[in-house]
Amino acid sequence: MFAENKAIFVLFVGMLLAFGIGGTGYAAGGASGAVPVKTVVTSDKLLFDYAKSTCVFDRNVIVDDPRVKMKCDKLVIYFTSTNSVKSIVATGSVKVWQDDKVGVCDKAVYTEQSGAVVMTGRAKLQRGKDLVQGREIKIFVNSEQVICTPGKLVIFPNDFKKENRPSIRRR
Repeated sequence: MFAENKAIFVLFVGMLLAFGIGGTGYAAGGASGAVPVKTVVTSDKLLFDYAKSTCVFDRNVIVDDPRVKMKCDKLVIYFTSTNSVKSIVATGSVKVWQDDKVGVCDKAVYTEQSGAVVMTGRAKLQRGKDLVQGREIKIFVNSEQVICTPGKLVIFPNDFKKENRPSIRRR
């Protein structure tokens, strides 16, 4: 199935990617305490292949999710036989952001089984001025661990105002 014009495909999936892209697929609210999270993916072209259990978004891909936003050139979602997300591959000028956190790379691969996102090709993560960059950054969503190879970390110490500095008692 091809969608030649601006294709809109609404996904109700339990997980999307990292930076909050993994998760339960529910947000707080409603009478029962949880409401389904709606993720909208748009692109210039969409191919959904039932036989291969894949969904390919091609050109000008935008992911709009309450937990995270993403842009890339191409996004491929692989499904299991039960229609759960197996893995997600984003390629070409990948940019993911959530609040003040931004990740950019050439390719990002999320694998449900490992709960990890692997960012490659000029990969970097930034929060405010702080920066982590390397050839490969592996983010373990569930344990909030990051492995960067080779690793470069740039951090800026907090600027304390005099009145906010901890008091030091001298004896």
